[in-house]
Amino acid sequence: MSAILKVNNLTYSINDQIFFKDFNMEVEAKKITSIIAPNKSGKTMLTKIISAIYPTNDICILDDISLNKKNVLNYLTKLGIVTNDFNKPFLFKKVKDELAYPLINLGYKEHIINKKINKISKFFEIEPLLNKNIDSLDKSLQQKILIIVSLVHDPKLLILDDAFSNMNSSDQNFMLGKLKELNEDGLTILNITSKLDTIYNSHIVYVLNNYQIEIKGTVFEIFEKDSYLRKIGLNIPFIIDLSLKLKVYNLIDKIYFDRKSLEDNLWK
Repeated sequence: MSAILKVNNLTYSINDQIFFKDFNMEVEAKKITSIIAPNKSGKTMLTKIISAIYPTNDICILDDISLNKKNVLNYLTKLGIVTNDFNKPFLFKKVKDELAYPLINLGYKEHIINKKINKISKFFEIEPLLNKNIDSLDKSLQQKILIIVSLVHDPKLLILDDAFSNMNSSDQNFMLGKLKELNEDGLTILNITSKLDTIYNSHIVYVLNNYQIEIKGTVFEIFEKDSYLRKIGLNIPFIIDLSLKLKVYNLIDKIYFDRKSLEDNLWK
């Protein structure tokens, strides 16, 4: 499978302070890739570079479109972005108007806009929220809406920058399940996060620290390096931590991601 996103030889500085230097990364098409990173290690800056908020020239290539001044609009139409770095992420009062806005910008006719909104609302089970004021929703629901808005135009790549940080566990599990379904239908997902309980469905995981990729591996391979993850400031989810401890005593032979599976194995 080929890479849908490439970041080639990125060197980025602000006021003569170098952050990324000779940085390279690829995201495989139709896969879920996670980048896990502690705070202030470069994850939000990387998101802004990939999503053209911070300008670069022919460093990022998405679906064979090189990101530069000439191609930026075509590049961005293939991208869905969710970041917590904006103080006011919503432009409209009503959920439905927020969903419609990116489609209006892309020139879709009204009947197509309504069709797309109805389809995605049904998939994510938010039909009762369409005519609600966004301000009336709790933070967790607002975060769900942000993710759904980023998907309404059918992007090739969804980038999530700490997109689950304000979400309760129930909403998080629901959204992760729905995103897995979309991935199975061909959506590529890049999950950039410090929440390690959001990476279980990932096909590949990068560890970003001090603006460089230090480790790359599968989810299981990354969690086996728990001492290193703790050292750089990442919190190991309880069920992973428990699995690792039980493995030491040969009570189980693999890492479990949920409590029920672990209990079933212990009591079988």
